[in-house]
Amino acid sequence: MFDPATRALVADIFAEEPTASETREIEAYAAALAARHEARLDALIDRLAADVDLDASTRDVDALLAGTADWSATARHEVLVSYLGFPFWDVLTFPVMTWREIGEFNEILVDRISPRDARAINKLGDFPLRGIGFEHFAAFLSRAYRENDYLLGRLHALDRLIDIVCNAAGIDVEADPEVAALKQRGLLQILAAEAPHLPNTAALIGRLRKLILESGPASECTGAGRMAPGNKTE
Repeated sequence: MFDPATRALVADIFAEEPTASETREIEAYAAALAARHEARLDALIDRLAADVDLDASTRDVDALLAGTADWSATARHEVLVSYLGFPFWDVLTFPVMTWREIGEFNEILVDRISPRDARAINKLGDFPLRGIGFEHFAAFLSRAYRENDYLLGRLHALDRLIDIVCNAAGIDVEADPEVAALKQRGLLQILAAEAPHLPNTAALIGRLRKLILESGPASECTGAGRMAPGNKTE
């Protein structure tokens, strides 16, 4: 997207790669590079500003967001909160960087536990949450709905937590039969534990138990749930 003159200026400033020793002292190397090419770096920033033309992009985005009347309510809400709310979050978070020399923030990984991500359950069939009606208040009006969603919540949590642990361990959830067997045993144990307490979900429990058993043999997982001597959990 940049013109030849801008690309040539970048190639000239960063013509040489740092050596191994310079990489180990990257901050000193970067400071020396900036001092050596100060004038050309200023020229490069000016050229990039002209090429990117953020003012025009801002106008385009403002025009786009001004025409959201035909968008779905969910899409409109997400975009407007993220776009219009950014300055507020920026005011709160940016000063933190100036309090002390903390450098870059550490990356935070977030794992979602959601019915949409419960792959093992979703493969068995469609098991909708009943409480999403009446703007997600339907379960307040029906014990049967609460039982349904509570049970599915436990199953979804087991499904996702096993996936999260396997992902951290570098295990292919889809390809490892031990993982499938472990999920099967866990799901069946939840159904057995909850059946006496959830009378309104008897039909759902029966259907789930049948589908889970049909999905594969409930074999013992070698080492699943046990630690070998000398191992420890984190």
